[in-house]
Amino acid sequence: MQFQSSAIDDEELIHNAARQGHVISLEVYLNQNPKCINKLFTYEACKWTPLLAACFYKHEHVVRMLLTRFKPDIDAVGTVNVITSENRLKLTEEVSPLWIAAAVNQFDIVKLLIERGNANINQLMKTHSTAFRVACYHNNLEMARYLVEHGANPNQAKIGNYTNLILSVSFHYPLIVNYLVNEIKCDINERDENGQTALYHAVKSDSVDITKFLLEHGALNIRDTLRNLTPLMRAALYGKISLVDAFEGYCSDLEWIEAKELLAANLAGCLPGLEDRNKTIELLTEAFKLRESKNLPKLIIAEPLELFNHRRECETLEQFNQLISSDSSHDLDIEVTLIHQRLLGDMSKDYHHVLHYNGHTYAKTNQYHDCLRWWFYTIDLKQKYNMILNKADLRKFVNIFLNIVQNNQKIVPINELLRILKIMSNVLSIPASDEDFDYNLHTLFCLITIVAKILYNQDRTENQKVPMDERRNLLKAIRCIIRSQYKTAETGLTLLHLCFNYSLMNFSFYLR
Repeated sequence: MQFQSSAIDDEELIHNAARQGHVISLEVYLNQNPKCINKLFTYEACKWTPLLAACFYKHEHVVRMLLTRFKPDIDAVGTVNVITSENRLKLTEEVSPLWIAAAVNQFDIVKLLIERGNANINQLMKTHSTAFRVACYHNNLEMARYLVEHGANPNQAKIGNYTNLILSVSFHYPLIVNYLVNEIKCDINERDENGQTALYHAVKSDSVDITKFLLEHGALNIRDTLRNLTPLMRAALYGKISLVDAFEGYCSDLEWIEAKELLAANLAGCLPGLEDRNKTIELLTEAFKLRESKNLPKLIIAEPLELFNHRRECETLEQFNQLISSDSSHDLDIEVTLIHQRLLGDMSKDYHHVLHYNGHTYAKTNQYHDCLRWWFYTIDLKQKYNMILNKADLRKFVNIFLNIVQNNQKIVPINELLRILKIMSNVLSIPASDEDFDYNLHTLFCLITIVAKILYNQDRTENQKVPMDERRNLLKAIRCIIRSQYKTAETGLTLLHLCFNYSLMNFSFYLR
């Protein structure tokens, strides 16, 4: 007697057979339940038809049978988990069988879907990726050529205008890059949403050979809109000497000189592990000589700052030689910081990083006052240009005050402490994600605890005790914070009350 399974059982049998590659069983089950040919099955995070599942598991024989014996929707879309180049699972949505076949790098299945199933070769997934883009992702030149020969659009970019050339450059695929540039004739200077070209991404991915190739084929040294950097400036900023050298003859005299200056500035100690002050002096000397020979003097418009000891950047080789003859590393530090300021600008996050790094070097040697001067200047610049304050930097800022207290050898700078309290209060007043808010709230808790320790520390000498007027100012700032009642939707207010109870119990007397 023939076994008769229920419709529900049959549907699951169909799904299992498609995933496991049981082609004969699948054909039998589909003959019994033909309506399931385009059913969208759910498997963990994936949602797919039998055809999509067969493509995902690389079952070419199953795909061939489905296209031959049935009429599946060749362009039906689903959701699958694919393995990225970082060997992580990534949920991808609105993917077609052709896209999946390319994603699992199954060229034979790709050809089946196109030649037997007449698949839409330019169908877009949710992020506007195509089968051709995935072929580039896998460095599969044979598949890429085949897709173009059958009508694929090689110029279709992913959302954000991340072109296939940018993708191939980023992954160091010289054969695909050559194909796209020399055979497809794609626009070598097309920019992504951040204004970054393929040349910028070649530098970013530290590919000297591809950088040279792009420059030789007409790539321009275009400034991006995200960081206001050219590819050459980025190479210099990260101390990539070989990448900088690749641009010789492919940029203007001024760009070349400024690249030397920026490279020198970053080799002076701004890049951990790459410090080479002799190279800094060599490059800056070379830059001064080039400026003189090309008649390209520096244009210095920044006003001297107290932070930089009212110093101005050296404008001639004679001035620079005089500076380095003093054998003062501090003078050279100021000089390269001024170079960063001129070339990057006050709004640059990269310039702010240099300022923060300089402050950090002072903190390592317990020169806390100097550290605070540099870090407060960085915050002033960010506030001036309405830039978001980095939560990790704010936490490091608070740790400086903690180090001062634990050191117990210096008088705590109360005015600076009041200033950071106000800054933290303002930061918490700005809308932010719950994660960022809670992080900054915790930083504020740490700061309040430090205030409590300062006010209630009986081990301090008479000279180290906080004057009464400064105590009042601190307590006034704390009251202001309490009245603000910072909170998140779930935990903020509760945590605040708990922290205040903990932090303020040591000096509740002063709040009366």
